[in-house]
Amino acid sequence: MKKYHYRIIKQAEKDLATHAQYIAHDDVNAAIKFYDLARQTYEMLSELPHVGAIHHTSKTELMGIRYMPIKQFSNYLVFYRQTDDGIDIIRVLHVRADKDGWL
Repeated sequence: MKKYHYRIIKQAEKDLATHAQYIAHDDVNAAIKFYDLARQTYEMLSELPHVGAIHHTSKTELMGIRYMPIKQFSNYLVFYRQTDDGIDIIRVLHVRADKDGWL
């Protein structure tokens, strides 16, 4: 069986840290759980990259990007692009963010 992986783009790392800091203001344990569940979401997406919804856009450079909410934190979406051996995590955005403006 082929082993898949995920690669986190630097901006996605920053996004995750920013969201975790915001969550930690109210609950440090929830922020830790957020990190853990984000990692689990990345792993699941690397194995099943077609499970995420297609990001519909008119911007040609964003075609092929998919997204999936982080388990138990459905207000945060993982945006990713499939590669030959897994996925690239591009951004982690709040559901209210302007996706085309931030991607």
